[in-house]
Order: sequence, then structure tokens, then C-alpha cells
Amino acid sequence: MTRALYAAWPDEARRTWGWAALALTVAGFALSGVVILAGSAMYAGVLAFGGADPAEIQQRMTGDTLTFMLPLVLVQFIVWGGLTVVWIKAFERRPLATIGLGPGAAPRYLLGLVLGVVLVIAIGAAALTLGARGEAIDAVGSAAVAGIPPAGAVLAVLLGCSVFLVQGAAEEIVFRGWLMSALAARWGVTAAVIVSSGFFMVFHAHVFVSGFAFGLVALLGLGLTGLAFALLCVLTRSVWEAVAAHGAFNAAAVGAPTLALLFEDPSLSAKAAFAEVFSRATGMAGPDSTIVGPETFGQALAAGVISAVLAVLIARRAGRRGRHAGTGPDHEREGRPEQ
Repeated sequence: MTRALYAAWPDEARRTWGWAALALTVAGFALSGVVILAGSAMYAGVLAFGGADPAEIQQRMTGDTLTFMLPLVLVQFIVWGGLTVVWIKAFERRPLATIGLGPGAAPRYLLGLVLGVVLVIAIGAAALTLGARGEAIDAVGSAAVAGIPPAGAVLAVLLGCSVFLVQGAAEEIVFRGWLMSALAARWGVTAAVIVSSGFFMVFHAHVFVSGFAFGLVALLGLGLTGLAFALLCVLTRSVWEAVAAHGAFNAAAVGAPTLALLFEDPSLSAKAAFAEVFSRATGMAGPDSTIVGPETFGQALAAGVISAVLAVLIARRAGRRGRHAGTGPDHEREGRPEQ
């Protein structure tokens, strides 16, 4: 029998080997990344055909994040999530409920949207606590005397940020839905949480583009954020909350600063503001645009505290079930998920 993380697996289901699941995660991402490579090559070719030199092509591609790169990212993550679902259905032969996409989607998703915004607020509060008060006060003061940006620019930013709802959902389906449930079936829930969270962290190693010290701090924050999402899934026995929370977190983390920048300087275009904030939020701004200070640990602190709270709630619930049922605290009983 298969140890179920979310819902019971049917008898005919097949389990992916643990190490193979990790390799398939990389393969799926690489295969879906062809969308980015092909789109970028085509765009660069069009610019070159129009007479742009390599420096101008690089500048244009960097500045066109909102209208060029974001649509490609949307397609890439749809492909990655789709490939994962195909594997679940074609090879593993199990329903989507076994990766946490069970009943109660609407209320769980709405709750997750709130949790995602709360996480952004918590990270901001942690950064303020760690020493960013002066910068925050200056930013609020400058924005308070600014004008109102064009409605079209605001709408463009909001539409762009809606892409993150899909991107975040795809990552959760891959990491916390399929990968974590596949690893739990082989290695147990605890190992699945730790390995999937660590793997999620490694997938964001691009943050080292902005310097080694910044990369280490950013990667720590990302790893703990992934751990918080994983523990949320274990606690709720569902991936819906994490799907929405991840998307809302990414959207708010990029959208709020972009809108603030537009209100601070209404003459700034939506594309320029979005490109600037996006590069910083993703850790791709470069070492010249990043500063490592106490506030840089804000995400790690907030996500770490949230993870600790979730872990305590999971342990207490498991302990109560163990006492009432006369079993141990491990909720990964053979063939039956916790109800």
C-alpha cells in the first residue's frame, strides 16, 4: 500500500522512484524552458534584423519584461505544470486529489490568497524590525507627495501581476503537489518536506547573480518560504491554499512596489517600473543594485517563524490523533490519508 500525503492512492497507481522524481522535476523544468529560449531567440532575431546591435538587444529584452518576458514565463509554467499532470495521469495512474487538488477548492483558494498577502506583510514587518525603518519612512514620504499615474499603466501592471497567480500555482503543483506526495510515498512525509523544500531552494540559485552574500541570504529566505508552503500543505492536507498563497505572494511582492514606484513618479512607464522591480524581486538586479543588510534577512525571519508555528500545529495535531487512536504521531498511515 502507498503512504498517502493528501488522498488515498488507487490500487492500480504506480509510485515514481524517489531519485527519479527529483530527476523528472529537473527534466520538466528544462523541457518547459525551451519556451523561454525559443522566444528569446526569436525576439533577438527580430531586433537584430531591425538593425539593433547586441547592447541594444540586451537593453530592449531587459526593459521589455512586462510585455515580452512575462508572457513567455506564463507559457513556460503552464507547460511545466501540464507535463507534471500528464506524468501523474499517464504513468502514476492516480487522481489529482492525491496531489492535494481535492474538494473545497474555492474557499481554500480564497484563504490562500489572504495568506499570501499576509506573508508579504510579515516579511515587510520583519525587514522594518531588522533595520529598514528609515528607508521605509523615506519611501512613504516621497510617495505621499507624488501624482497619480495613468490608469492604463496601473491596469498593465495589475494584468502583468496576474501571471504570477498561474506561475505560483504551477510551482506548487510541481513541488508541493506532485513531488512532495511522490517522495512521501517512498521516503515518508518528513523526508518529503525537507527534500522538496531544499530542491525548491536550489531551483532559485539564480539569485547569486546579484552577489554571493546576497545570494546566500536570499536563498535562505526562499528555502524557508518553500518550507512554510510545504508545512501548510501538510497541515491542511491540501495544496489549494499553497497554490493561492504562492501566487498572491509573488504578485504582491512585485505589484505593490511597482505601483508605489508609479505613484512616486507618474511619468515613468509601466514597462520601466515593472522591469526595475521585477529584477530586484527575483534577485536578478546584479551586485551593483543590491545591498546586504539586516533587513535582507526579513524573508528568512518571517518565513522561519511561520514555519515554526506550522510545525508546532502539525506536531500537536499528530499527538492528539496518536492519543485518541492509540497509534503513534505519524499521520502517514498505510494507504489512508488523514481525514
